Amino acid sequence: MTNQKSHIGIIGAGKIGSAINNLMIGGDLGYEVAIADQFEHNTNFSNYHCVKIGRCTDSLNEFVRGKDVIVNALPFHLNIDVWRACLNENVPYFDLSEDDALDVYISEQVQIRETIPFTMPHCGLAPGISTVIADSLTQKYNTINDVKIRVGALSQHASNKLKYHTSWSGDGLVNEYKGMCQTVFNGKYQEVKALNGYELLTIDGQDYEAFNTAGGIGTYAKTLAGQETNSINANYKTIRRIGHHNYVDFLFNDLKLCDSTLVDIFKNHVSDTRDDCVIIYVVVSGIDMQDNKTESTYARLFYPDFIYGRRYTSIELTTAAGLIGAVELFTRRILPQEGYYRQEDMSYKKYLETRFGKLVYNK
Repeated sequence: MTNQKSHIGIIGAGKIGSAINNLMIGGDLGYEVAIADQFEHNTNFSNYHCVKIGRCTDSLNEFVRGKDVIVNALPFHLNIDVWRACLNENVPYFDLSEDDALDVYISEQVQIRETIPFTMPHCGLAPGISTVIADSLTQKYNTINDVKIRVGALSQHASNKLKYHTSWSGDGLVNEYKGMCQTVFNGKYQEVKALNGYELLTIDGQDYEAFNTAGGIGTYAKTLAGQETNSINANYKTIRRIGHHNYVDFLFNDLKLCDSTLVDIFKNHVSDTRDDCVIIYVVVSGIDMQDNKTESTYARLFYPDFIYGRRYTSIELTTAAGLIGAVELFTRRILPQEGYYRQEDMSYKKYLETRFGKLVYNK
């Protein structure tokens, strides 16, 4: 695979899928890239294909067939359909999802199959590179006490009472705010409700709020709960500007609006922004290799930037770079070439040596 062009298929031509396509092409990574979605025509791409997404559709299977890698950038509820096509065609699979339904389906398939194609879900920002960063910090410790992962995709200028403007999927946001959240408490795996666990925090002198949301920790909670020590506490929370939580708690829990109404609110009634900011804030504490009780912190703010002549939002860059770096490590055969692969198994040091690891996270 390393001696010839890798054929990459991207399924999903939304904000992040488009960014992945343009960055892969602009980065001259030696890939031949095709992008697909369900719309009949898309003049934004010279390499566009229209496919029907669903269980075992001919056009989806045809697009997947013969590719060296499939990148799934569709809404989370279509993950199983795309992975099933990759399974049928024995094609490696990457996605950006925060939803764990695919993990459950994959575990069922593993029980009845000797092997599955290389499968790395939850790439991107959270879960994704934030998980990789968190696990890299834990390597400094003999005993881990706390792992706190906090990530926020915010607008730089919040002009409404929500203190929020959308910068990515409305469907994904509602799924985050309604799902059950994976945590570890005293070494035991637990699930808690989204929008609970409210806290205040200060990063670079600015105050923010954070609260439980679903999916952002990926498989990492179960990985940490499986370790021998019984003292670990670990959780993921979303960062927002102070005041946001009060309004979304009212919409989701007091009014109990249905999913379709909530998605409509965030997709059609909360304005978009391309002047955004991404915050990654990770804290790990425990007993280090010298038997000292210490704490390690990763804190960084990311802003929109021009890459290869195009301006990308911070959510586009941080999410796309997390996935593209993983794909690069796979196509360079640094990662295994088959089976399920977790984010926390990827080396942060190796990731920072990739093209987009250097451009975005090691800049």
